[in-house]
Amino acid sequence: MANNAKDKKPIAAAPGRPPAQKSAEAEAAIAEEMPFELQMLEFWDKNKKAIIGGICAVFVGVSVYSLVTWMIESRREKQGLALAAAKDAAGYERVAKDYRGENVGGFALLLLADDLYQSGKYEESAKAYQRFLDEYPQHALAGSAPYGKGAARESLGDFQGAINAYEVVIRQFPADIHVPDARMAIGRCEEARKDTLKARQAYEDAVANFPNTPWAMQASLRLTVLDRDARAKGQLPPPPRSPTAGPTPTLPGGISLMPDTPVKPVGPPTTTPDPAPKAPATK
Repeated sequence: MANNAKDKKPIAAAPGRPPAQKSAEAEAAIAEEMPFELQMLEFWDKNKKAIIGGICAVFVGVSVYSLVTWMIESRREKQGLALAAAKDAAGYERVAKDYRGENVGGFALLLLADDLYQSGKYEESAKAYQRFLDEYPQHALAGSAPYGKGAARESLGDFQGAINAYEVVIRQFPADIHVPDARMAIGRCEEARKDTLKARQAYEDAVANFPNTPWAMQASLRLTVLDRDARAKGQLPPPPRSPTAGPTPTLPGGISLMPDTPVKPVGPPTTTPDPAPKAPATK
């Protein structure tokens, strides 16, 4: 028996999975037998640092977002109050400088130009409108600047300068609300310059581009007056030319200024008039 014990060799471990994998499987088997509450406690112990870090990151992100939103809203409120507090040219100038490059700064600059115009300071007004166009070319009301500048130049008697400004409205802002008025203003300025041919062209463009509108009615009236004046001077009115077409002007938001359906023109009566009474026979 002793010899047998001495001769007995230790049995080698059977080849198979490594000890680390066996340990992991053993832990998994033990975890399956543990109650759910204990499993959650164990999960917390192992991952609490990562969980706390994630919660902190989310909290910081929400806090930063809330802070930025509050700052933006506060700044907007401050801007609105500053613009509302401005009552004259000096106030509008101050807001325009304090918030240059921002939307409220553009509004302040437009209000400044309008205030100068209403005060009869046409030269300063024209400069303010040009300043707005230079600083805010993509502003929603950018088309108002060259139109206002044209009105200021026209009030100064600079009809060619006014025409140049009105043409900027038509050329650079073809869908702006001021385009119909700009076409009419060009005709008015050409009349002031005694260039009736160009005035007719402007009015004919207005009739063709804005049919069945007040602008077309005004333009037709001016064409009638020009024809009458030409005949009074012994001149024949020039034949109508092909008008320059343009896009339909719209309000902000895409609201068209043109009627949805054309208005049917009023024509001559279709009924046959009663015959004139015969003269009584003479005896």
